[in-house]
Amino acid sequence: MRIQINDRRRLILVAFTLAVVIVTLGVSIGLLVPAQYTHRIQGKWVRFGVMTVFFIVYSLKTYWRAVKSVGFWGIFLSFTALHLFGVGHLWSVYNGLSTLAVGLVGAVEWGCMALFIYWILGVGPDLRRHLSPSSWIPTL
Repeated sequence: MRIQINDRRRLILVAFTLAVVIVTLGVSIGLLVPAQYTHRIQGKWVRFGVMTVFFIVYSLKTYWRAVKSVGFWGIFLSFTALHLFGVGHLWSVYNGLSTLAVGLVGAVEWGCMALFIYWILGVGPDLRRHLSPSSWIPTL
């Protein structure tokens, strides 16, 4: 007997697991890092982390139908590494970036990644608005 999980349930399960891991990590850091080191955590790196998470989540959302492709993961992970090291270096040199610069850099990164995925795999992003199958779930 095999258990079949549809994509929506799998996505909810992954999101819940990710939320539990992030909360557990945050609480662990809060409890285990001594108070003498907490003043060294700069707000600019929290902003960088939020920007990185948004970039990853948005990229995976728009290319959800291509996640089974090894080529997609190669391109996606190379752009994520480029983001972490390239933008992270700019972030440390310029002591953080403005919100406008963050938006522009993120848009250029995503656009370049979309071009590479289209040129190599022939898959475009799914930018259509998805309507909820339930009237109880509001649409944005």
